[in-house]
Amino acid sequence: MIASFHNHSDWSDGQTGVGAMYTSADRMRVDILGLSDHFCIYPDGSSPDWSISPDRADEYVDEVVSYQGKGLMEVIVGAEFDWFDNHGPILEPVVSALTLDYRIGSVHHVDGKQFDASPAFWQALSEEQRDEVFAKYWGLIRGMAESTMFDIAGHLDLPKKFGFKPKSDMGPVIDAALDAIAANDLVVELNTAGFGRPCADAYPSLDILKKCRAREIPVTLSADGHIPGHILFEFQRGLARLHEAGYSSVARFRGREAWFEPLDNALRSERE
Repeated sequence: MIASFHNHSDWSDGQTGVGAMYTSADRMRVDILGLSDHFCIYPDGSSPDWSISPDRADEYVDEVVSYQGKGLMEVIVGAEFDWFDNHGPILEPVVSALTLDYRIGSVHHVDGKQFDASPAFWQALSEEQRDEVFAKYWGLIRGMAESTMFDIAGHLDLPKKFGFKPKSDMGPVIDAALDAIAANDLVVELNTAGFGRPCADAYPSLDILKKCRAREIPVTLSADGHIPGHILFEFQRGLARLHEAGYSSVARFRGREAWFEPLDNALRSERE
């Protein structure tokens, strides 16, 4: 069964509307298409223009749901929520008010600054400062997992996007974050978007993925598609990575419940 859950439309920073994403996925014979547009609320209560506006969140859900039953492809609705330090009191009322099939929890900011928007962020930092960003990132991932609000941990290891890597050992903070993910029953996505970035690697790395497997943390496969042509970006390569890490199944979602299918079936459409 071909399923793609982490995708963005122009409700956030995607380049096309829900309809274009639907049409493209349908042509690819995708069995389950999930839309998961960004939902970011800053600690001060404001939201950036690349996020679903909080006062239009219900409209977003309604539009995605309107494509259900239009054809053979199943359409489900999710959202990617940005996590900040101690963000639960701000985010929980919003998250709980939305009827979603899955919730992705992600970290894109450290100390209020977005680290994945431009390499200039990293170029301005010393090696020690970069290491501090990496360490704080993993601390935020741990807090996100411990909030118990999410189903999927989004693109772990995202700070490597522009090719910068920590110089000091991040093992202890990574292990603490993965322990929290395991303890709170989150699924980790293998996000193939990183194969097309300067880091030239999926999120997370093979080493981190093996740590997930050792903890029996389930996985799903995502492309983080922002244009119709990227809905299944590098999925074949992603499946090979999952096999290499020792996985034999992938998670799918519906109604906030995870279910699993054999990894070897993940690129075989069941549509007639």
